[in-house]
Amino acid sequence: ITKFKLSINRKQLDLILIFIIIFGVLIQLSSVWFSGTLTSKGLYFCCGSPDDNILQIAITDQIVKHFPPFEPGFYGKYIQNYHYWDSLVMGELIRVFKLPLIATDYQYMTIFISLFLGLSSIVFSQLLKIGKAFTRWLVFFLYLGGDFVWLLITIFRKQNFFGMNPLESGQQFLENIPRGISVVVFFGFAAIFLLWIKKKDKYLGLIMAIMAASLIGFKIYIGIFVLSGLGVLGIWSLFKRQYSMTIPLILTAVLSLIIYLPVNSGAGGLYFTGLWRFENFIVQPYLGNLNRLELARVIYVVHHSWLRVTEYELIFAFVYIFSIFGTKLLGIFQNKKSLSLFPKELNILLFVGIAVSAVAGLFFEQTTGGSNTFNFLVSIYILGSIYTALACFYWLNKRRNVIKIFVTLVIIIFTIPRALDQTYNNVNNLYYNKGFLITNNELRAINFLSTQENQKMVLVDPQIPIDYLSPYLSFLSNQKMFLSGQGEELTTHGVNFSDRSKARITIFYGANPASASGALLKYNIGYIYMLPTNNLISTNSAQFLKQIYKNKSIKILKVDEQLASEFSKKYKNSYQNFNYYIQN
Repeated sequence: ITKFKLSINRKQLDLILIFIIIFGVLIQLSSVWFSGTLTSKGLYFCCGSPDDNILQIAITDQIVKHFPPFEPGFYGKYIQNYHYWDSLVMGELIRVFKLPLIATDYQYMTIFISLFLGLSSIVFSQLLKIGKAFTRWLVFFLYLGGDFVWLLITIFRKQNFFGMNPLESGQQFLENIPRGISVVVFFGFAAIFLLWIKKKDKYLGLIMAIMAASLIGFKIYIGIFVLSGLGVLGIWSLFKRQYSMTIPLILTAVLSLIIYLPVNSGAGGLYFTGLWRFENFIVQPYLGNLNRLELARVIYVVHHSWLRVTEYELIFAFVYIFSIFGTKLLGIFQNKKSLSLFPKELNILLFVGIAVSAVAGLFFEQTTGGSNTFNFLVSIYILGSIYTALACFYWLNKRRNVIKIFVTLVIIIFTIPRALDQTYNNVNNLYYNKGFLITNNELRAINFLSTQENQKMVLVDPQIPIDYLSPYLSFLSNQKMFLSGQGEELTTHGVNFSDRSKARITIFYGANPASASGALLKYNIGYIYMLPTNNLISTNSAQFLKQIYKNKSIKILKVDEQLASEFSKKYKNSYQNFNYYIQN
């Protein structure tokens, strides 16, 4: 047997880079790594956004069960207007290797995603062959980038500096797993892209096209960033008569449509909102007296003083952009020589992607998803780190060590406060057990529900707040949900759930038990999962609803289909009553 000896040259190790990555991974994990951990008190979700984390797990669970996946909170409806390739990756790992659902989503994969963020950006940097300092700056801004909202509050309010959340920070990277994976894929794509424009190899072009198109499935905002840049690059290559470049770019467009249309064809696109985003930001209570600027602008609008209105709008825009991008704005400071360090094709790709994302993010909203267009700005925030790193490298490269160290320290000091504060808050929440907890009592109820037949649907009490936002019961009980997750899932995905909403109102709050029985039978509802202190308005519904479980947290009612059917026959107009209610 041949012995293998691992040899590492310590002189080649970049200890600063290693430290940034390890520290960055740890602070990013503080937001998500304790999502869905089992404690002595129950199933604990901390920190970040528990609603989003639960929905992420629920969608992965659906993919493990069947493909295409159903909406976790609306059984029978395929997921639409949403990118779920990240859950597809995790779901296949879970299905093939029999891995645990929650742990794979938030304890295993998050480590790899965060680590690959640094490693993929290092490969991209090394292919550019600019220098070690550029790589360090890029990794630093990706992991630890912050905003200047806290600085604005410091100047104008002088209290509660971190009370207002940022648009994005490096520390929040894992709070949106689809975007996290898409950024890693982006740097993989960018590395192949650099090799392709250098070698013009057709096989590299094919791989590049597949990776670029896949971004539409992982996170459409990153996908649009890349596709818009590649589109202009295709036009540029035609103008230059570089026809060998056009085939992979055309293939990218075709593959992107194949990925996009089946799921997102009903997304509805964007609509123009003018300067709303700037005006909305300036009146935030955390910014103190800055709201007076908006009052002044309105007065000028009333008096048709359009020059002054324009002046105020420009001030609002400057304050907003300065606040949300923070030290990332250093990337603006480029010259011809600094930009020449990148291949011109890469500059075209990044410039166009930034421009398109800026217009869409600043001046438009989505027909489905509303103000989710802020994700276009997040794309700039993350991928713009490439130019921020370039500016820091270029302008500090030939400066004296004293100046270089001083400026570097200033940039670090003004960059990392947000990431450190968010990490501190996460640690504090973990220490004091703050977050969302599914108690042991409720877990026992869910476990009981999971042992029941799963051919029927489960109706959940609308007064259970977290279920309204995210369908946690779907993956914990392995049952089919009648209506859950209206807040974070169904509304955002553009699902019309009005009929089921009316049916739920009829069952819980309707005075006519005949209509309730009709609704239960029509929608194949077998169980009602509700708070123990709540009761249906129609007490006569107890004739066909049997309590099969109750503890301090939850009670479960089972629909006796035979009794409900007999009740409907006794009151022949039950279906008619219910259908009339639905129609009106």
